[in-house]
This record gives sequence, structure tokens and C-alpha cells, in this order.
Amino acid sequence: MGHCCLILSGRLLDGQDPATVHARLAAAFGMEMGGFRERVFERAPLIIRRGLDDATAEAQAAQLRAMGVEADVLPDNDRLAWLRRDGQIRGPLPEDALSRYAHAGDQWCHDGGQAWFDWVHAPSALPPLPEPAPEDVAAEKAADHEPPPIPAAMEPPPLPPMAAMPPPPAPPAIVKAPLSTVAVVAVLFGVLALLYRPLSPVAVLLALGVLVYLYRRPLLRGRAFAVAALVLGAAACLLWMHRPAPAPVADVYVPRPLKPLPSGRTANADAAVPCTAKAPAPKNDEDRFLLTGERVLTGRAQRKGDTYVAEAAVSVSDDCQPSALQLYVFRHGVFIGPALDKAAGLANTRLADFDLIDDQHLQVTLAQCTEKPGDCAATTVKQFAVMPGGGGWTLGEIK
Repeated sequence: MGHCCLILSGRLLDGQDPATVHARLAAAFGMEMGGFRERVFERAPLIIRRGLDDATAEAQAAQLRAMGVEADVLPDNDRLAWLRRDGQIRGPLPEDALSRYAHAGDQWCHDGGQAWFDWVHAPSALPPLPEPAPEDVAAEKAADHEPPPIPAAMEPPPLPPMAAMPPPPAPPAIVKAPLSTVAVVAVLFGVLALLYRPLSPVAVLLALGVLVYLYRRPLLRGRAFAVAALVLGAAACLLWMHRPAPAPVADVYVPRPLKPLPSGRTANADAAVPCTAKAPAPKNDEDRFLLTGERVLTGRAQRKGDTYVAEAAVSVSDDCQPSALQLYVFRHGVFIGPALDKAAGLANTRLADFDLIDDQHLQVTLAQCTEKPGDCAATTVKQFAVMPGGGGWTLGEIK
């Protein structure tokens, strides 16, 4: 059995709106607003729960304070008293707690008593409860110590089990706080920053400013909007700062049509025809295209996807040995151009090797040679890219 009682003092906590607090308490008591004010709040201070243990009493008092009203937990005993203030009867209260709640000019009486006393005495000097006549004891017990001046209809209703229930929200009739316009503007600006990311730093600063603005104005709504604006602005800022690495810059070649070689480019003007006959036979339309330009095929070629690279001699000696080599690049069977600006002559620069890595990247190895035959060393590796351009595919060297 508990030894505490829960008292509703009737005073509101600082900064609380009376209408809002009354509405919450009425909802917690399960009463209409008018009946709650008449039967409970206008009778405060009064006991609303008795026979509670310490933990339960403190938990329910904390719930009442969370609703915005002052509540006290005091020792429970059988000595109760009533207050009369401005003609309104209040209570009942523990008799020992009168000094906490009674005001100057109030009157009080013992629970079960008939006489009202002016509140001028200290708690230790309260007039003793008059001894009832023996014939009245049974009647007083049957009446549960109800003082005659107090109507039975004014007994406070029992409080629901609040220990397992959170404080109820304000009823729908209470007008909601206005929504902050700047919070909505911050969200729209965050969406705009996602579309145009250079605005993202401004969007983040605006969202932070709105959060500070709303923190200082607790009656305004819109904190969720401000947080959403901050998330949008931060996401846009991260996307703006994460820029992909630039693609390698290539010197774009202007496509050059393949023209027949002039006679001066060969060691012997009549040597091209017999040398072509001795060269490897063409394997495809690209090779046959090179033959129309009087090139002499060497037989080295590579194909990756839609790209084809073939090596051919642009000049030959009298014994049909190549003296200058060039690489010719085709895309979708269409000639793009030569890979080297100048054909590699065997006298100084030899085309050592080439590798078509994929359909858009070509690697060429050049060797520098001295006057001694066969004295060459691979010293230069060049990278070329096959790229789409405004007028078609083009070939460029990657620096």
C-alpha cells in the first residue's frame, strides 16, 4: 500500500498557455473542457490520486509537469482539510499541507468538520479536530468523512493510469503554430542547387541560417523543412566538388586524303609496280585502298573492333626494300589518316612496333638509329587516340 498522494496545485509552469494546458489536462482526465475546469481546475489545489508508492507518484507528477501544470507529491495521511477562497470551496488537501497552499484571507475546515476558520495560524497551531459524538461516528464513516458544506458532485474524477501513457498532445481545436516561410524558401533553394550546383554553398549557408532563426523562435514550425534544405544543399555541394578527372588532351589530326605518291618519293619511279607485286597480297578493302595510293604493304596489320591499322612503305629501294614506313588508320572501313606526321625512315628513325590496344587507342614504338646498319634503340613510345569529331572520326596524339 502506498503512502504518497498526488496534488494538482492549479498553478501553471512558466511560459505555458492556459488554454493549451487546460485542453491537455481535460484530454488526460477524459473530460469535456467545461466540466474539467468546473470540477477540477477551479477546485485546485486538490488531491487527485492517493495511496501511491513513491516511484508511481513521482512518475505521474512528472507527466503532469510535462503537460505544463505544477504537481506535487506529499505524504498521504488520514487528516484532510478543505479551503474556501472567494466563496469557492477547494480541496481536499492533506491537513499538513495547508501552509503550502493557503493564502491570506482563505478559510479552512477539517474534513468532516462543520466550523470554518480564518487562515491566520501556523501549521503547528491548527485547531484540533473536534471529537464527534459517539452516535455520529457511524454516520461519519458511512459518509466517508464528507463535510456537509462540500457537495458530493464536486469530488474530482479519478486520474487515468498515466504511468504507462505519454502526455497527450494538444487537441485539434488548438490552432497550430504558423509555418515559417523562410524554411520553405530554403528547401526550394536546395532543390535549385541540385540543378545548378555552383549555388550549393549558398544553399547550405541559407539552411543553417534558417535553423538558427527557428531555434530562437520556438513557436514557429518548419524545422523539418530547414533540415531537408540542409541535406539537399550538402548533397549538391558534394556533387559539385566531386568533379571527374579531365580526359587526356589529344592533338587532333585533320583527316588527310590518301593521294598517290609522286615519283620523287621512290628510289626509282618504275620500282613501285614490281615491288607491289612482290609484297604481301591485300586481305581486305582497306589494304586494296592503300594499293591505289601506290603504297607497298609490309603485311603487318591489326584490327580491334571497327578500327584497322596497317603498315605500308611509302618509298622502297631498287631491291624493293622499304626505306620509309607509315601507319594508316581506318574506322568502319573509312580511311582516317596516317598516324605519324612524317614517315619513319630507316636511315634515322625506324618504326619498331605498334599495338592497337583497343578500338580507340594505338601505341607506336619508334627507334632512333645511327649511321651503322642495325644500330637502333627503342627510345620513343607514342600514344594515339581515335576520337569522334564534328565531321567524323579523327586521329590525335595523346600528350
